[in-house]
Amino acid sequence: MNTTVLKAPESIITEFDSLFIELTAKTCNLKCKHCYINFSNSKNIKNFITIDKIKEALSDLKDEKIKYIHLTGAEPMLHPDFNAILRYCLNYACTVIHTNACSINDKKARFLKRVEEENNKNNEIVIKMSFEHYDEKTNDEIRGRGSYRKCIHAIQSLIKYGFNPLITVVNHFNEDEKIIKQNFEEVFSSIGFEIEDINLNIIPLINKNKYKELNPDIKKPYTNLDCSHGRTLTMNGVYNCPVTTEDYRGRSGSNFKDYSKTAGIDTQACSYCIYADKQLFGINL
Repeated sequence: MNTTVLKAPESIITEFDSLFIELTAKTCNLKCKHCYINFSNSKNIKNFITIDKIKEALSDLKDEKIKYIHLTGAEPMLHPDFNAILRYCLNYACTVIHTNACSINDKKARFLKRVEEENNKNNEIVIKMSFEHYDEKTNDEIRGRGSYRKCIHAIQSLIKYGFNPLITVVNHFNEDEKIIKQNFEEVFSSIGFEIEDINLNIIPLINKNKYKELNPDIKKPYTNLDCSHGRTLTMNGVYNCPVTTEDYRGRSGSNFKDYSKTAGIDTQACSYCIYADKQLFGINL
């Protein structure tokens, strides 16, 4: 009798250094064609996490050495209590805002700088914004008309106040990463933004309608994925990473008192991290 048990490979947190907080699950000012979030047609969804839930989570994680708190979404800057949440998180760690940057202008960048300077823990605000392509027309066909220029304006506003924004680029057309980097260097150089390797994170297209075949190496230790460095807090509980918050297989627990530090790599979305072999949402240093 064959008693072999098939078991999915696992990723274990060796150091909890990144806490992702999904401020809003469905609220966004863009509707990108490739987004992995299943948006509802309703305009009256109450999907904002409460600041009390965030306070509880940070209290439960007080013994962890968290380096970065990541504010994610949909679009986190649309949370009605965003300013208060940002200030609260800065008391614990450097805080990364994952944003499409369409709402960042001179006034907002100046405000963010003031909040950063007021923080007495010397924790930094990191802006992690996204592009779809270095070509304006191609970018806007995916994201929406005018979004490219809004992002360029956001970068200009941020560097004016001393921020060094990190750029995530989705490789929609499987282009050579050297070509992508070279073209973005030219675009950004024209506005006075000189980028280094740390500034540009090129990630594969996460196509929820056409996932890659999941074929992980069960013997390989997965230590450099987002789920190897932390967990995602949502209004519905704790999940392994931002992409799995709508998949029951990605659920890690109801809160940080009972969550699992072991994540099964068994969702189709896991294939993107496996093949990229790096954090898609975290900061790769």
